[in-house]
Amino acid sequence: MAEFRKFKVDLDSNSLVTSKKTVGDPIGFDLSFARDQSELSGASSRRSNLANRQAALFSLAQSPFKNVAMMSFMMWMAGAQLHLFSIMTTASGVYQPISAILKSGEVFPPDPEKKLDTLTPRLIYCLVNGLGLAYACYRIYGMGLFPTHLTDWASTIPAPIVTEVAVSSLW
Repeated sequence: MAEFRKFKVDLDSNSLVTSKKTVGDPIGFDLSFARDQSELSGASSRRSNLANRQAALFSLAQSPFKNVAMMSFMMWMAGAQLHLFSIMTTASGVYQPISAILKSGEVFPPDPEKKLDTLTPRLIYCLVNGLGLAYACYRIYGMGLFPTHLTDWASTIPAPIVTEVAVSSLW
């Protein structure tokens, strides 16, 4: 029965030993390429680290797009009627982008080494949140809560001064 076993485990050395033959390199494996990769200079490694950090900044800049899209969908589903849910959803759609834009300096702090571009990802972040704010304003307009017509401001217009007086007479 022992002749059917291909592998034998030696628990003392924690190694896996084959009984018949050794396993060769996988198809397409080139040992010289593996050695070349291990001998990379530190400068290219630093460049790739800098590129990875910049890519992470751009990924962070585009991350609120999913939140803005979901909030826009929620506002659309709430409808244009004046109900508690539609007003609360729209208020949240206004508050979240404004707070995100105001906190963008904390999300994208300036690089002390001055090697990373933090301005462009910060502008993209603010633009994405600005689009969410624009859609929230559109929903407010659709509900009729946005004062866009002259009659919305009629209470602030002073009454005209009377310049003529009409008097009736009996003769």
